[in-house]
Amino acid sequence: MLPGTLLDGRYRILRRLGHGGEGEIFVARDEHLRQDVAVKSQFPRTFESTTSYSYFGRHLDEELERLRFMSNVPGIPEVLGNGRYGWSKRRYIVMELVEGITVASWINEHHPVPAAAAVSVVAQLCEILKGVHAERYVHRDVTPNNVMMQSDGRVRLLDVGISVPVGEVNADPRGTLGYAAPEQYDPASVLTPQADVFSLGAMLFAMTVSELPYSGRESPPEDTASAFPEDFRAEIPGTLWSLALAMVSVDPHERPNGVAEVLGYLRPILPTPGSASSPKATRPDPTAPYRLGLSGS
Repeated sequence: MLPGTLLDGRYRILRRLGHGGEGEIFVARDEHLRQDVAVKSQFPRTFESTTSYSYFGRHLDEELERLRFMSNVPGIPEVLGNGRYGWSKRRYIVMELVEGITVASWINEHHPVPAAAAVSVVAQLCEILKGVHAERYVHRDVTPNNVMMQSDGRVRLLDVGISVPVGEVNADPRGTLGYAAPEQYDPASVLTPQADVFSLGAMLFAMTVSELPYSGRESPPEDTASAFPEDFRAEIPGTLWSLALAMVSVDPHERPNGVAEVLGYLRPILPTPGSASSPKATRPDPTAPYRLGLSGS
């Protein structure tokens, strides 16, 4: 879509923001409400037949359905509209525009991330994922690129495009290398929220030691595989190291039993309301919601 394109008589495309696995992302202006929004659009049609192009767009229809299911989950962007555009009937979804930076960019600016900041990011994601799992969905793609950090330190979880119902057979293996749980590679596995627990553990390592578990492998790790070489040294508190290792266990049953349990382990090491900001605090600072008493944790 070119800048200036008008969708549904109200959403004026301003610029291309990027792309995901299922489509392109644009910033648009809602000319009715006079605010900027995000538009996720099906990739443009090339040589596909009308039938094939319509079939490929089913992923956006599925994502729209999931977004509506999760409409009451705090931390998931709100869906504002949807439609089709042009002669190719290109599908699009209009969503709340989340301002900020990706956690991937934030990590690049601050790595290794201080433990308090890393714990605060994971705890906020646990709070969001509690809602996602309560709606009986597994996100399947919790990664630094799919998490936005706002200027006030709050994080938002994006891209529910490959989420699946809890307990569904993993017939379409999907995920991001390094963050996807081993069972996500198995088309016969039944996915549970434990897959998202693995991804959160991988994020903890990405933030604090700038390494991912089981890295360098060309296939999913076996049950006896070690997350890191024996001589690997990490300068993070031992309790956090032990928790993160448990979260990335190859066997889902050996991980903490859901994000609520992870959050229980994290609470004693989270910043407390009224505590002072660290002189080495990152910008944005994900500890702020806890220090200011704005989090529900």
